[in-house]
Amino acid sequence: MAKKREGYYEFDKPNPINFYGLTKYLGEVCVREFTNKFYIVRTSWLFGKHRRNFVKTILKLAEENEKIQVVDDQIGSPTYTLDLAKAIGKLIRKQAYGIYHITSSGHCSWYEFAKEVFKEADINISLEPVNSNEFKRPARRPKCSILKNYNWKMEGFPTLRNYRLALQDYLMGLEF
Repeated sequence: MAKKREGYYEFDKPNPINFYGLTKYLGEVCVREFTNKFYIVRTSWLFGKHRRNFVKTILKLAEENEKIQVVDDQIGSPTYTLDLAKAIGKLIRKQAYGIYHITSSGHCSWYEFAKEVFKEADINISLEPVNSNEFKRPARRPKCSILKNYNWKMEGFPTLRNYRLALQDYLMGLEF
């Protein structure tokens, strides 16, 4: 996909910027070549009960540090895995095959998301925004990974709730 600032639609041309993104894209190509009855669901910034995720990581960092730096120039839509699973269930029941972007509504930077996590968890910590160039990662990350849920909306499905509301529900179930 070309570099966009306002987000990507399902019909935008993919342009992966790292090996992980390339393998995901090649997987999509294989699926589309083998059948015309498929569901390809693209999502982003997942947080949920199982496995590691940003919310769990940032809460753990708050236990171990007085000050945390978080990237402020990468923007996306945090998505609660419970909401995503329910949405996929609706999609399968309707048998509306195709490519879908399914994410929570709203978007933010990682820094803004961390601020929201700490606000909802009632944690007071020194949080500093940093540029991606200052925060070295093994793979390049997109500046904007907002996924427009166009096909989802065109099928008549309701917009997923805002990530802030989903985060509140998620945190109520965590022990920290």
